[in-house]
Amino acid sequence: MEFTGFEKQTIEAIGDCRGAVKNCGKNAIYHLEKAWQISEIDFEMAIFRAITAEEEAASSLFYCLKNNNYINSGRSSFKEHAHKLGLFPFVQGVGRFLGDVLQQDSSPFDKFNLRHINKDGRKAIELLLNLRSQNITVTPLPPLHFTVSNSDTKDVLTFENNFKELINGLGYENSIKYIKSIANTRNEILYANSAGKPNVSGDIPGYINLQKKKVMLFLRVVLMIDPWEKSEGKSLFVQQCLDSYLLLLERITINDINRS
Repeated sequence: MEFTGFEKQTIEAIGDCRGAVKNCGKNAIYHLEKAWQISEIDFEMAIFRAITAEEEAASSLFYCLKNNNYINSGRSSFKEHAHKLGLFPFVQGVGRFLGDVLQQDSSPFDKFNLRHINKDGRKAIELLLNLRSQNITVTPLPPLHFTVSNSDTKDVLTFENNFKELINGLGYENSIKYIKSIANTRNEILYANSAGKPNVSGDIPGYINLQKKKVMLFLRVVLMIDPWEKSEGKSLFVQQCLDSYLLLLERITINDINRS
């Protein structure tokens, strides 16, 4: 399996994390590499390992939030498949929201970039926002600590209302659809049925590469949180994301997942 230079730096930087944050992150990479190695001789297990890689990377992020004492971070379960698999569509939605904010005419920024740096002796990732009017970059500290203040009242505004579409309506339906599709894939590749034993075909390497993108997304988020907490404190935006994701998880019940 090939990794880009940025991805290789990300994998190396995860090694500077501790405990389950590091171990789950490293194990996610291990499963990806093993999936790639067996992709031509054992399609079913290659897909199974690729799915497991996504779940391990999600666990790395969950442990990161828990270890850094984000409020209610212990409510996400490291054993529930739905909790781990529901994370990708949610993070995707957050990314779309941030992209929409940057593209608004009222936004002072026009693009962003990520960069690996050394933070207090640890490898980390920082976020660079380009200031449209002056062509200079602004770096939030910590990288995911976004605040918006009312110019009149000076009150800090929050983003919870912007996340409502991620936990209701189409956002909720997309999450359920995604979790069910992964669960169905896992069952189809492992268990026989009246039609016969599992028979997997298609672009297996393409599927593994798609899973790699998900893993790298979660690990990048970890590296914009974990190395920064000691010196810069918590990220308000991360707490707001967690609060919203927990609301989504409250709706993702066993009945929802099993309902046809």
